[in-house]
Amino acid sequence: MIDYRAKRGGKNCVIWTRVSTKYQEENGGSLDYQKTLCERYAAEHGLHICDVGSNHGYFGGKHESAKTPGKMVKEMTNVVKKNQAIRYVLVSEFDRFSRSNGQAITILEDLRTLGVIVVAVKIGITTETKEGFLMARNTLNIAEWDNDNRTDKFYSGRQHCMQLGAWIEKAPIGYYKEGKSIHTECYLNEQGKLIQQAFKWKLQEVSNKEILDRLANRGMVITKQTLDHIFKNVFYAGKIKSKFVEGLVDGKIEKAVSYEDWLRVQKILSKRSGRYKHQKQKPNCPLTRHVACADCGTPFTSYSVKSKGKDYYKCNKIGCKNNVNADEMHAKYKELLVGYDIPYALLCEYEDTIKLAFKHIITESENQTTILRKRLTEVEKDIKTCQMRFATDKLDSSTFNVAMDELNKQKKLIETELEAYDFKLSNLTDKIKEVIITCSNISSLWDKGDLEIKQRIQNLVFPQGILWERSIRNYRTPTRNKVFDVIDRLSIEYKKKTEENSVESSSEVKMCAG
Repeated sequence: MIDYRAKRGGKNCVIWTRVSTKYQEENGGSLDYQKTLCERYAAEHGLHICDVGSNHGYFGGKHESAKTPGKMVKEMTNVVKKNQAIRYVLVSEFDRFSRSNGQAITILEDLRTLGVIVVAVKIGITTETKEGFLMARNTLNIAEWDNDNRTDKFYSGRQHCMQLGAWIEKAPIGYYKEGKSIHTECYLNEQGKLIQQAFKWKLQEVSNKEILDRLANRGMVITKQTLDHIFKNVFYAGKIKSKFVEGLVDGKIEKAVSYEDWLRVQKILSKRSGRYKHQKQKPNCPLTRHVACADCGTPFTSYSVKSKGKDYYKCNKIGCKNNVNADEMHAKYKELLVGYDIPYALLCEYEDTIKLAFKHIITESENQTTILRKRLTEVEKDIKTCQMRFATDKLDSSTFNVAMDELNKQKKLIETELEAYDFKLSNLTDKIKEVIITCSNISSLWDKGDLEIKQRIQNLVFPQGILWERSIRNYRTPTRNKVFDVIDRLSIEYKKKTEENSVESSSEVKMCAG
């Protein structure tokens, strides 16, 4: 067995420095300080820093796990083992190898076996003697205890803040923070307001792709993965979810969406809302997957028979053979919706409420128009800048063409969306009456509407879908939107009130006649 210690001597050394986190490394983190201490010790004690290894006698110098020795320690040990001229390893403190007591002691023992003396230059202790090695072990015990103690305090402090609703982690996209510790509050920034709008669009069941395009039109470009993460993050509903707390905690957070609406978004994302739109849905078969077979519960799909020029719905379960002519199902569905037409007189009673809703829509439209016009101005400015750079030979033709194509595409998308918001309601009263007439005849609206209108009505009235009963050649409706229960009650109350008023008027007429 080779006795490494017998061959080592002289004044050659190497230097080891380390921090445990990337944050410490990027923010000074004492790496330079450790290096300076070691170099000063070497100069004062006549030690020569041996030019070995890729870093010329300096090892570590980066962040590495505080508890597990990594490649950098192994690299240093291997170099020292091969180079018999190295007698010392200088380190600011023993725990710079590892804050795990066992791991650090193992490293010290391995180096001691090689005949290498480790010097903790900050406190002047070396492992050259048994007494020094014992003091090194004690120093590491204290360091490990201090680390565990600080970890406990860190965890307890964060837990206390989180339990009080203060989010002390990095704020997610769309937020900025104010205050410190338990007084930390989170507020929506400009991107946050766009995210707030994105939630509104999702509640209207706008596709993620369309939402991404709309956000891009407003200057916020994010990936589909980021958007999905935003929609699933309960933080935007003002709730804190963390390992530091149990369950959800109401946070000091400006909400982008209410918690109730956030839950609705989760249902839409998971397709549990019943509002499923098949990617290959035929415009003339709106009931696809909305209607299910009453015998087995399988959603109907659709197919066409070109020779007959007809469409059919069918249950795909093997052996069921529940096929229905599309014209028959559509006619029956229209008849079914007649029973859900909202009485015209009842809607007129709520004309003021409808007017307020319209004013809110107009205000929201104006806000979105302002954002889009601002973004359009920015894009047009970018186009002029691009043209100017090309004209002055600061941009080559290939780059210019690519840039102009992208900018013109953005401009067109923004202008297209602006057109959708361009509906000035000069006569609000007429528009409200038009809405009342439309809503009082849902069956006719479904019959004349396009695929999107039909599906919206279907999902409004029967959000969980309905069943087709083969034996009676008609629909069975196990559930419906509960709002129609309220409408029924209001209709009955309105009818009762009208009849009472009619009786009172009749009595007054008779009294006057008498």
